[in-house]
Amino acid sequence: MALIGDLRDVRIEDILKFIKRLSKSGKLIIEGKYLRGEIFFAKGMIVALRKKDGTFIKENLEKDVLELLKQDEGTFTLEPTQEEVESVSFLDPDEIILKI
Repeated sequence: MALIGDLRDVRIEDILKFIKRLSKSGKLIIEGKYLRGEIFFAKGMIVALRKKDGTFIKENLEKDVLELLKQDEGTFTLEPTQEEVESVSFLDPDEIILKI
């Protein structure tokens, strides 16, 4: 089951805390006013990002993840995914929260 909401009603920081504390795996789809992308999680950690143009990023995620998450207008969808993402590296959501 997906969790869907508006970025004006739910703080992105709260979504990231929820994902980490429950060790969720899946993807967070952000459809912002200016950017769209999908952030992939494995056991609560950020492991990859897919940009709107289809570019799939597994390394050096921080800049692109922050850019996507700093939007305050748009919608989000948190959903499970059947897509296997092998993690090359990972980002701790708590570290991202400090930079938003």
